[in-house]
Amino acid sequence: VYVNDAFATAHRSHASMVGIPAVMNECAIGLLMQKELEYFEKALLRPKKPLCVVLGGAKVSTKLNALLNIADKADKLIIGGAMANTFLAAQGLQVGRSLFEPELFPTVLELLGKLTRRDCKLYLPVDVRVGPSPTSKGLAREVPALEIPADTMALDIGPATSILYKEALQSAETIVWNGPMGAFENEDYAQGTFEMIEHIASAHALSVVGGGDTDAAIHQMELEHKFDYISTGGGAFLMLLEGKELPALKALK
Repeated sequence: VYVNDAFATAHRSHASMVGIPAVMNECAIGLLMQKELEYFEKALLRPKKPLCVVLGGAKVSTKLNALLNIADKADKLIIGGAMANTFLAAQGLQVGRSLFEPELFPTVLELLGKLTRRDCKLYLPVDVRVGPSPTSKGLAREVPALEIPADTMALDIGPATSILYKEALQSAETIVWNGPMGAFENEDYAQGTFEMIEHIASAHALSVVGGGDTDAAIHQMELEHKFDYISTGGGAFLMLLEGKELPALKALK
């Protein structure tokens, strides 16, 4: 009997995930895999509404398919981290030396239109913490998102944005979160991510979280017990957010 309980690698088409099941007569998922799928179903396939999805991290490109899928499901979409820069820049804002992806401007603008047509409320930073680089110390300052200096990088959401996001989360019945709000590895740019953890931990909603960085930040604050479920998967969790079938699960059929 083959039992797959490795959710964290279920998005990979490795021999251990898809090859072995092909030659086995009896296949099943393990208890952890079952729990992961049950919480994902509660959070995104059959969520209590309103559903609020929080996405952060560095690049829109790595989460583009997730964004497009979520746009059909979420009632609120909160964007943080460096990926917010691409959303801001696509709408004509100057983002200084911040990381952003100009080649995705047309796709982002198309996504904005889709969210508007669906009446899905999009939340973007109204202020940010800027600095010379993600590793700089003692040089962080807060500026409006409309006034990012040309010689700086946006490296965290600002305090006004944190309050805005907290208010958006308060009315949610279901919250799904993937990706930090800033370069939290540097304490100068960690406040936005840590406050997001506190906001979701105190919300009266089903909370499901995935992604290695997000998981690490929650454990750093020792608040993991405040979340309904923290997924063991990064890439596998993201693939589910994209609405795709995991290769490991497909192989068990």
